[in-house]
Amino acid sequence: MSAIDINKTIARRYLEDFWNGDDAAVIEELVIDDVIGHPAPGQTLQGREILKQRHSALRQVYGEPHFVVEDLIGEGDKVLLRWSFSGKHIGAIMGTAPTGKLITVGGMNLFQFSGGRIAEFWVNADDLGELQQIGVTPTF
Repeated sequence: MSAIDINKTIARRYLEDFWNGDDAAVIEELVIDDVIGHPAPGQTLQGREILKQRHSALRQVYGEPHFVVEDLIGEGDKVLLRWSFSGKHIGAIMGTAPTGKLITVGGMNLFQFSGGRIAEFWVNADDLGELQQIGVTPTF
């Protein structure tokens, strides 16, 4: 198996085992200890514990959260993963009480690898679409 194929497998496991499978322990295997993340423009986070906190926060806002891998593209030490997400709005977010609505949004993660683990990642997600679907922001 090539390094690119291994990295693609790790990226898939990050989404399926960690986010979908609710397996926080797998993060120790998939990402470096001081992983750097860019979850939105202008935001930077560092470390595995922050990822675990974000995972927990997502599950407090969305019941039955589920990501689907739509595409995986690898080149060099990077993998681009395009995904779709669905979940039921069960927890308050940005002052909006739970609506019970099922939302669906799309996005992409770009992962950079070092030593067979995720070292840095960037996220581009349809945050506006998410907020519109639960009524935080009006649709245009």
